[in-house]
Amino acid sequence: MRLLAEEKKSGTIELLLTKNVTNREMVLGKFLSAFLMVSIALLFTLPYYITVSQLGNFDHGATLCGYLGLLLVSGAYIGVGLFASSITNNQIVAFLLALLLGVMFQFLFGIMASSSSGWIADVFNTLSLSNHFDSISRGVIDTKDIVYFLSIAFLGIFMSEYIVGKRK
Repeated sequence: MRLLAEEKKSGTIELLLTKNVTNREMVLGKFLSAFLMVSIALLFTLPYYITVSQLGNFDHGATLCGYLGLLLVSGAYIGVGLFASSITNNQIVAFLLALLLGVMFQFLFGIMASSSSGWIADVFNTLSLSNHFDSISRGVIDTKDIVYFLSIAFLGIFMSEYIVGKRK
């Protein structure tokens, strides 16, 4: 949540904005740095995968798809967090806003889909993040799931770029 909120609070965003860096490059740099940190953290779990796969029968496809799903979910949540951080100067407010949006995508859309019927249930089911992650983690790589996660990430990046550009 400190990606942009702390920059604004401490005043260093003006220094960034006066450099020969576009808003898009700055926001993408923040996104990619957070994504790289998550990717490295997931990389440290590979010894567990290797150890367990040596013990016996193991579904490598589902596990590797689970890793892909985790990377896609992380990218979506980083985009949401980046957007929340670009709206406010306070990192706690950014955290609470990102948490609210994350809970909406993770839980509320699924609950609303199960309590609705017809095309409204289909819309909520399509918006549910857990529905798309479950599909990928079972080993089924569908383009609609990948497009969903990339759309959330790019929407967060685009909206963050717009908010930072509006600040100029």
